[in-house]
Amino acid sequence: MQSSSLVAQVSKQCLYAADVEEGLPADSSERNIAINRYAEAWACKQLLVAEGMKHSSFQQQLMPAIEQQVATYKEDLLVHHFLDDRVKRASHNEVSLEEITAYYKGKQDDFMLNHAIVKGLFLVIPKRTRGVNAVKSWMLSSSAADRKKLKDYCKRHAQVALLEEDKWVSWESILARMNYYPLGSNDPTRVVKTNKFIHAADRKCLYLLKINQYKLAEEKATAPLEVVADRIKAIILHKRKLKLIKEIKANLLREAKKNHTCVIHVQ
Repeated sequence: MQSSSLVAQVSKQCLYAADVEEGLPADSSERNIAINRYAEAWACKQLLVAEGMKHSSFQQQLMPAIEQQVATYKEDLLVHHFLDDRVKRASHNEVSLEEITAYYKGKQDDFMLNHAIVKGLFLVIPKRTRGVNAVKSWMLSSSAADRKKLKDYCKRHAQVALLEEDKWVSWESILARMNYYPLGSNDPTRVVKTNKFIHAADRKCLYLLKINQYKLAEEKATAPLEVVADRIKAIILHKRKLKLIKEIKANLLREAKKNHTCVIHVQ
């Protein structure tokens, strides 16, 4: 017995509020629009099903095929979940750096750089923050003491601070995180080639970028290993999964043949 309120009804089929709760907007007006849209789609489906059931010739022609499709889908779904469970039990998600490096070296043509990447320091600070000249000096300095001053300053004032100078970062991610669009920055080739230090501002923020190194897609270079390491790990894990599934299937078939629970007659 449903305890939630009734939203829609078509003949004896009922849709309750509890059936449509998940994923609804918090705003009451948007919520009502979403519920109404869902209810109309649900009602239309019930009406179409009812119309299809009225026509006996339609049922006779299609029901055997539909039932076969449903049976096949259930079998496929059961197989999928069984194999997924076996793979999770038998496999692990650790991929060593040696495996990643070996795959990378053997497949470098698959990892051509398709976007601009840079190494450096990237900051966004409020426009009225004091000590901007000191910040610039610390960014340009290579001393450990100045690096510490910069980090301490960023903890107190920076809205965005990317301080790992040895890490490659995509130019697009810098733009996205910094909301930085002056100086024709959508053209990375011109910007990174002509600027080693960028100081720009809008009404609220200062954008400070020190570019140490860059690689551009137009150079047709292989992406650095660290940039594609996660992608390679996913590829290795997927290949490992496919291999394990193949082994599971082969073992099941071999045991079934051995126990005579499976007999294949080849004409």
